Amino acid sequence: MIKNIILNTIFYLVIAFILIISQVFIFWFIFGEGAESGRILDLWYVNLILEYLPLVIITTILSFRTFWRYKKNELDKVKSNLISLLILILLYLLRYQLIDLFR
Repeated sequence: MIKNIILNTIFYLVIAFILIISQVFIFWFIFGEGAESGRILDLWYVNLILEYLPLVIITTILSFRTFWRYKKNELDKVKSNLISLLILILLYLLRYQLIDLFR
């Protein structure tokens, strides 16, 4: 169970990091550099998308996996998915404090 928790957490953290990086490049390719991109980045919903979309995607995937395994009565994997989900949410919400801690 501990092995599943660690592997799930690392796997989904890597996916979250890739999603964050890809969002930055997608916005840069769409809007480019200049005044227009600066105005777009000041919109509140763009900040919301850039900040929390990776967390929402990964939480949704893990929730579906947890529900699917619960229906198949694989309760040990359900527990490991729930623990991984809680660890990921906690690490994601505290990511700026953790980055500052390790500087």
